Amino acid sequence: MQHGVRTVQSELEHGLGIYFRTRGHRVPVTLAGRTDAGVHADGQVGHFDIDERFVLASGLRADLSPDTLKKMAWALNGILDPDLSVWKAALATKQFHARHSAVKRGYVYRILNRDQRSALHQNYSYFLPGDLNIDAMKEACTAIIGKHDFAAFRSTNANTSSSVCTVERSELLSLGEGKLEFWISADHFVYNMVRIIVGTLLEIGLGKRPETALSQALLSQDRQQAGPTAPAWGLCLKAVTYPAEFDYFAGESEMSGRAVQKSDPLSKSGDLES
Repeated sequence: MQHGVRTVQSELEHGLGIYFRTRGHRVPVTLAGRTDAGVHADGQVGHFDIDERFVLASGLRADLSPDTLKKMAWALNGILDPDLSVWKAALATKQFHARHSAVKRGYVYRILNRDQRSALHQNYSYFLPGDLNIDAMKEACTAIIGKHDFAAFRSTNANTSSSVCTVERSELLSLGEGKLEFWISADHFVYNMVRIIVGTLLEIGLGKRPETALSQALLSQDRQQAGPTAPAWGLCLKAVTYPAEFDYFAGESEMSGRAVQKSDPLSKSGDLES
């Protein structure tokens, strides 16, 4: 929530208030992770708790069957602006927490490396003309797999939380026609970590840094040893992974499963894109 600024959280809470007819009573929404302005998400997960009286007032059946929840998501999307969509809802136990229950998150950063910009992908890919050494970039990606201190890849204005992260996947895909995708998943990310890694990879590809630049920056734990922060609009949160007991949307993500267990009819989990 930010005063005077549209955010995913504020838009969702506003839409839920209209749908459940809470008459100004806030319906707090908790999301799995925060995305900066310009960053996208099609694997975001959120949860909210709602009083039963509001459920009944909205006309929903108290049992909240899968079909009822599907209709709820459909109705919410009729309230929300087109740049935010709830594509699935499920019941969650009280023990589920969209942020704290997560064990892994996955991101993709898209790069368009060709002579001319794209009219269709300009808001979702970082356009970078010129020659890139793709092989060097692919090889460099492997240096950050495993458990490391990513202090060198944390923005200087980040909080003081631990910068130790375990990276499970770090891979650059070349899809043809100049389309590149950097995929990364980890148990934890520090502020701007993915964008700084991408900025470093791009400088390796441009020949501005050696192929060992990622590993050197890791060892140094010095932000000045890593590359620039890549633009926000190329980054997308792809998936949030939970333990099996909270695996509400298993098999519905490109990177990992997400899901929920039926138990408490007044606690819900939603999968979002924005």
